[in-house]
Amino acid sequence: MTRPERALFELTASGCPEQVWPVLTEPESTPRFLFGISLEAAWAPGAPVTGWLDGAPALRGEVLFSQCPHRLSYVLAAGPEDPEVYVTWEVERCATGSIVRLSIDECGHSDAAQVKESWLPVVSALRGLLVGGGQAAGGDVGLPAD
Repeated sequence: MTRPERALFELTASGCPEQVWPVLTEPESTPRFLFGISLEAAWAPGAPVTGWLDGAPALRGEVLFSQCPHRLSYVLAAGPEDPEVYVTWEVERCATGSIVRLSIDECGHSDAAQVKESWLPVVSALRGLLVGGGQAAGGDVGLPAD
């Protein structure tokens, strides 16, 4: 098995972690930043995750770690033969609200730049949602060094 490629993103939000968490976990919110996919899960370790697109299951996975409202990790794949994507959200309180970090580990990719490029729209849309949705105000979107 080849080493998964990692992409790291960071943005700031003026809302506290308790305000950011529902944006990351509620099925009504996730389609607004996650390519139209509505994620449903109990958000407890071992719980199944289903990603719905146009009323049909598009992704399946499992919650790996959940510490509301600070850290959430899950794995997703489109099918049993498809590469897995490991998604980790970290939400940390700061003086101005929260720092939201997204770590993506994609198996089956040989190009880290491609992984970053494919997930940048998610971060941009999330920033827009946090700014426009009134849950929290967004700030800088950065690509920390690997």
